[in-house]
Formats: sequence, structure tokens, C-alpha cells
Amino acid sequence: MANIKIGITGCTGTLGKLIVKKLTKMENFVFSCFGGDISVKSDVSSWIEYNKFDSIIHFAAVVETKEVENDVNKAINVNVKGTENLIESLIQIRSNAWFFFASTSHVYGFSERPISETSETLPISKYGKTKLMAEKSLLKKNGKYEGGICIGRIFSFYHESQKKSFLYPVVKNRLLKHNIEEQFELYGAANIRDFLNAEEVVNLIINLMECRYTGVINIASGIPVTIEQFVKEKFNIPNLKIKNLSEDKNVLFADICKIKNLSRPQ
Repeated sequence: MANIKIGITGCTGTLGKLIVKKLTKMENFVFSCFGGDISVKSDVSSWIEYNKFDSIIHFAAVVETKEVENDVNKAINVNVKGTENLIESLIQIRSNAWFFFASTSHVYGFSERPISETSETLPISKYGKTKLMAEKSLLKKNGKYEGGICIGRIFSFYHESQKKSFLYPVVKNRLLKHNIEEQFELYGAANIRDFLNAEEVVNLIINLMECRYTGVINIASGIPVTIEQFVKEKFNIPNLKIKNLSEDKNVLFADICKIKNLSRPQ
């Protein structure tokens, strides 16, 4: 059986590292990590034309909300222009590689009900706005591209390897110094989110690739939990006394009917 060649952008991020590790252990898959500047079209075009990929998984992005807010132009250049460079290069060389775009639940608005792929898009952050802009660019090109485009809207995920600024490592580091008898202060403790281990996210993306799924799809657990519940469960401290430092409460969790039916023909 011929090897399936996969191009991956954003190999230094959490999901990028994990998918590289996973694919290294799988038979019949070879991969190439993009090492150029995603905002420079010639870098992107050369990489794609030289490798002749069967699939491309696009993770590269400015993700941290503070980083996006501090430099929106950079975020647009990477998150939007970089994505456009990829799909335009694929179209120009007449590739039929399956294309996966890692989008986010931030494109949706908060909702008390499970959010489906057809729910209204009302970005909750500037990061979400850049991802929605990229989605719209892809959908405009969809009719011109034969390889198939999958937009995966990834909800909250966690992993030991995440940057220190994300929820899981922030809480972990604080708990190491915390006196368990005292209250643990936490912003947004009552907020409801949909968490999935990053390794499960990667497994689902590989499944999507293997069946060449096209269209928009939520990647999530479908299980709503408060931030407080998440902290107590993941760090196995059920009696932790948490003090919520914010009065507001918002809800964001997924309807995962589509992802549950991955085994069915698309």
C-alpha cells in the first residue's frame, strides 16, 4: 500500500506536536511540517508543489486571545491570509488534497443550548473573528477546489503540553503552591464549557481525514461542565473550596451529532 502524505502547519503547537507524534506511530502515513512563513504565499506554494500531499492539516494560527488583541493585524495576517495562501496555492497547482482547517468554538455566540454547526456565528473574541474570516474565505473557494475542505470547530481542549498561559497549566501551577485548606480564587468558575483532551481532538481529526469528511463539524465532547467542575475533576480535588471572582456566567458547549456519526458514509 502506498504511503499517504500529509502536510501539517503549526507543528510546534499543542495539536501539531500531538498529531506528529501520533502519525509517527501509524503505518502508511508520512508527513511534512511546514517551516516557512505562512503569510508569504511563495513559501506556501513551494511547500505544496514540492510535496504533492494527499491531505493537509492546517493548525498554524495566532491563538492566545491576549496575543490577538495586542496585535490584530498580525493575527489577521496569519489566521486569515495564511489560510488563503494555502487554499489558493492548492487551487493553482490543481491539487486534490483533502484540506482540514482548525477553527474554533469562538466563532459562535454563548448559548444555553447545545450549539450545532448551523447555529448563528457571533464571535465571542477577536480570535474568533479572525477564524470566522478564514472560514468564509474557504467557503468562497470551496466550489473551485476539488480536494474537499473540512472546517473543524474545536471547542475547549486541555493537555499537559499547553503553554503556561492556558487554563489547565495555569490552574495546575497555582495548585502546586496552594494551601488546600484555603479558598482557591478562580475567575469564571461558574462558566460552562465543553472540554476534550487534546489527544482525543487529534484522534478525531485523523478520523475525519481517513473518511475525507467535508463541511463544517464541531469537535468536542458534547458534555457541559462548569470551570469549577473541570478543575475539581481533572486535578482530583473534589473538596477544593473555590471562590468565583466573577459574577457573570456564560455557556458554550457543542451539539456533537455529526462527529458521533463519523463512521457513517459522508
